[in-house]
Amino acid sequence: MTFEIDAKRGVANHYGVRTTNGKFGAQQNSSTIVKSAIWDFSYDDLPAAGTNGLQLVIPANATIVSATLYVDVAFTSTSTTTDLAIGLATSAGAEIDLDGLVTAANATQTTIAVDNSVITGSGALVGKGIGATAGELVVTPTASDLLTGKGRIVVQYVYNK
Repeated sequence: MTFEIDAKRGVANHYGVRTTNGKFGAQQNSSTIVKSAIWDFSYDDLPAAGTNGLQLVIPANATIVSATLYVDVAFTSTSTTTDLAIGLATSAGAEIDLDGLVTAANATQTTIAVDNSVITGSGALVGKGIGATAGELVVTPTASDLLTGKGRIVVQYVYNK
């Protein structure tokens, strides 16, 4: 698989099979004011900001309406203390709020260890604007010992001009 990025126009073209689509995010087609951004990820390939310029961004000055984590395959680890924090950072990797969507208290080892569970995020960005900088999704485990797991995060937002 090959990507060709045109920095001037801000577009990317791909050649061949795309096996990593979900990690970089996609926007669900919507004609309403509320937009939905969706990222699929696995325990060994978590979304990180600024890695290659392909990530979907939440636009600057957007207001986060909701953040929901869907656990498709239970997350397990070698310890009992691994939680997930889900938030936003700039494309340069600067923190906007690394647990502003789903906090570690929302996504505890107990809640993420159950197949098909739905976790509603209550981070500091939910119900508020993200500020003057566009944000890219960041998923951070509290310990680096995840063994299994797949999830999906859906962030609903309103773009404020």
